[in-house]
Amino acid sequence: MRSRVAFGRGGRLVAACVLVTALFMAIATAAAMAAPPVSSVADKITCLCGCNSVLSQCPHEECGWGVPAKQFIGEQLDKGKTPEELIQYYVTQYGEQVLAAPTKTGFNLAAWVTPFVALIVGAVAIYYLARVWVVRQKDGADHDIAPAPVRTEAPEEYARRLDDELKDFD
Repeated sequence: MRSRVAFGRGGRLVAACVLVTALFMAIATAAAMAAPPVSSVADKITCLCGCNSVLSQCPHEECGWGVPAKQFIGEQLDKGKTPEELIQYYVTQYGEQVLAAPTKTGFNLAAWVTPFVALIVGAVAIYYLARVWVVRQKDGADHDIAPAPVRTEAPEEYARRLDDELKDFD
């Protein structure tokens, strides 16, 4: 007599989940063992054909510099080189201008810090100026300042000069 293990609905569901999880783990392991994509390097390097685009987004389909560079990167990644090694290779060959973003060391640190410092300084300046403006508005509203009296009559000397000018004008 054969013994059959009977899975209920819950047992079948658990078995299906275990099978799907094992399948996903196998796919993830295979993907992790594969070479990194070319974009892991091409996104960090500027194309030197003159378009000033990131290498992965160069608008020229038959770019004289970009196409061979992408092929070289793909070959080197397949051989086991890391993206960091390839980026360093390009920096050694062409200098730091090949990088899509400046390094975060030395003088280049100013390119990273300056925008944030400018925003903070601007925000503080706006806060200070707004506060001064509000205080001045408030102080002006609290005090009853009488306007300067408006003269409706000209002084005697001006009135006499005006009469003389009008007589000469006629």
